[in-house]
Amino acid sequence: MKKHCIIYLLAALSLASCIDDEGNNTMNPINKAQIEGIKDKYYMVTNLETLQIPVTVTGSMSGNDVNNFSFEWFLCNGAVEDKYHDHQTISREKDLSFPVNVPPGEYRLFFRVKDKSNNMVFEKRSALNVLSPYVRGFYLFGDKEDGTCGIDFISMMEGRDTSVVENLFDNTQGIKHAQQLIFMGHSYSTDLEATWAITKDGAYALNSSAKENKITINSNKQIDHLIYPSIEGTTKPYVVRALFPRPSGKDNNCLSGSFRCLLTDKDAFWCSQMPLGEAYGNPFNCYEAGSNTLVQLSPYVFYPANSSYIRTLAFYDKTNHKFVRLNGASYSVTNIADYNLPTDQPFNTDQTTYSPTRDLVYGENGLGNNGQSYALMNDADGHFFVYAFRITNYSAAGMKRSLAREIDLTVASHFAEASHYAFYSNQPIVLYAVGNSLWAYNYNTNKAKMLNAYNGEITYLAMEHDSDENPDDVIVATYSPSEKGVVYKHEMKDDPNEIAFVQKQYKTKSYPWKTTLKVKSITYRNCPD
Repeated sequence: MKKHCIIYLLAALSLASCIDDEGNNTMNPINKAQIEGIKDKYYMVTNLETLQIPVTVTGSMSGNDVNNFSFEWFLCNGAVEDKYHDHQTISREKDLSFPVNVPPGEYRLFFRVKDKSNNMVFEKRSALNVLSPYVRGFYLFGDKEDGTCGIDFISMMEGRDTSVVENLFDNTQGIKHAQQLIFMGHSYSTDLEATWAITKDGAYALNSSAKENKITINSNKQIDHLIYPSIEGTTKPYVVRALFPRPSGKDNNCLSGSFRCLLTDKDAFWCSQMPLGEAYGNPFNCYEAGSNTLVQLSPYVFYPANSSYIRTLAFYDKTNHKFVRLNGASYSVTNIADYNLPTDQPFNTDQTTYSPTRDLVYGENGLGNNGQSYALMNDADGHFFVYAFRITNYSAAGMKRSLAREIDLTVASHFAEASHYAFYSNQPIVLYAVGNSLWAYNYNTNKAKMLNAYNGEITYLAMEHDSDENPDDVIVATYSPSEKGVVYKHEMKDDPNEIAFVQKQYKTKSYPWKTTLKVKSITYRNCPD
């Protein structure tokens, strides 16, 4: 029940301790209620916690006997001074037990005690700050047992134990085969904050406000409605595969406020001056502006992830087997271009110069080691190579190459069979997952070591730079029919003489984090909206 909140003025009660009985001109004493046990402010998490307030009410005449009193708790959605604000009765018991299922925000809490014999009202006020569990933590995107996609959330609220919120995704379309969840973090325009669920068969824009209890598919946002090419040759329907640059750091800040790069199944598009709106024109995955001779770019995009602002990106041209650059500054991209670098120092950007030709298997941007990027290459003979480099600018000399190593497959056991890779940028180490085993290979010392064997198959592996802003952190998800999904955090030992990691020391009862999902993607979020 909602109505305007009438505030009782109790100042007069402090000036009088009795009531004039006009029938006999005698003064009857008042049984004043003293209220104890209510704090000035409470912090609770919506949909997860119950506000419990045991109250002591003592009558000045009746003592602990409260039978002559009635009780009522009100929750108000505005400040007491507001002329108009609604409130609702949430309890008529003395002790409050209120499941906090209201939207996040600041509320006022009123406890009123009424003397049944004379209708005198006594009141205690408090404040209730309702928090969202979905502001900071990790999205877990994966497949349920029935094959449909699901999203859980590891909530990491300050001052509280971490917890896993399950079944966050209202999958009304029954989408299946989870691959990746993209969350773009903060940007200058709230219209540009985007969450996309990428599956084997398509991509779906999501509504993911921290103020809502469910993530839903945003059927009003179609990528086809944001792309306006004037040339023939683009591949429709467009399916989102990647967006760059990704947010970085504990605060989830976007590394560019002026541009966004969108990669689809076949094409690449550029949006500049984003505060004016997200819109894409002709694809830039060509070597001449406006050309409809389009090449396919790998979804791994290279840039210095330790920078506070990104001005350019580099790519791998899968069609012509070479590393390429943007041909221009971030606000005027129309096409890609070749690098003009000395050969074999220490690797060529054009991979057709090798026999057999090498191609990109996996790419990553490291936070440590001065923001180097890493590329894992292989060839038709089954050889694997690691390249390390840094993208400095968009010029023809804007790649600083630092390392090329062939992986010794006689030392790196089962490396060619790995399902996932990750580069530890503080040391020359590549991590890789084979079944339920996590391995590490130092490509400088040519040493390998199995770091851990889990109970379940490894379904996700990545360096996790952002939540603790630590380039040593590793996050792993596993799945088994008995345990279902489990998520772990480890910390690599930054030691050139040893390959090792330790378990992260979380003061949490819920770690390692359990989920029913077969996790395919873990995405950090820290965004209040």
